[in-house]
Amino acid sequence: MLYELVLFDLGGVVVEVESDRLIHQVSQLIHRPFEQVQQAVYHEELIIPLELGRISPRAYYDGLKRRLKLSWSYEQFTTAWNGIVNENRDVTWVMERLRKRHKLAALSNTNELHIDHIKRTIPSLGMFHDWVASCEVGLRKPDPQIYRLALERMGVRAAAAVYVDDRPELVDAGRSVGLTAIRFENSRQLEQDLQSIGLNL
Repeated sequence: MLYELVLFDLGGVVVEVESDRLIHQVSQLIHRPFEQVQQAVYHEELIIPLELGRISPRAYYDGLKRRLKLSWSYEQFTTAWNGIVNENRDVTWVMERLRKRHKLAALSNTNELHIDHIKRTIPSLGMFHDWVASCEVGLRKPDPQIYRLALERMGVRAAAAVYVDDRPELVDAGRSVGLTAIRFENSRQLEQDLQSIGLNL
């Protein structure tokens, strides 16, 4: 078999992330412009350390609370934070068919709250043989090392693996380490692209 492993990004591929919904909620709550809230939520001094596991979700919340004068409790924040994530059933159906002949693994820039929530609420993702989450390994895409780590953990050479992501720069990073990479746009296109490189669905 040409390909042994398919690596899937989570947000924007396997799960849909409605980040604008969270930002609108906060914007309405604190009466501040959408762009200002968006800038705070994704500020690199907060989101990057969170996704690298260098700060806890509580520390991220504390930082956001300071920046925005947020009145939410930590529990209210986590409910809203996790409420933006939903299973993309069209993609998990493609994965369900792939798993019969290929190993599957997650490779994602994510945070502790989201990864725990996804594992707990989307049972179908138990089909993943491994989860390589940035917050757990201290590496973040597009760092080539996180791609190599995923391959090492799965015991598969880059030439025998396919990588699926929605962000062009992360697809390019995957290709740079020798992966066959597909940019995800929708489930139908994903099926066609997987079949075009010889994967059986």
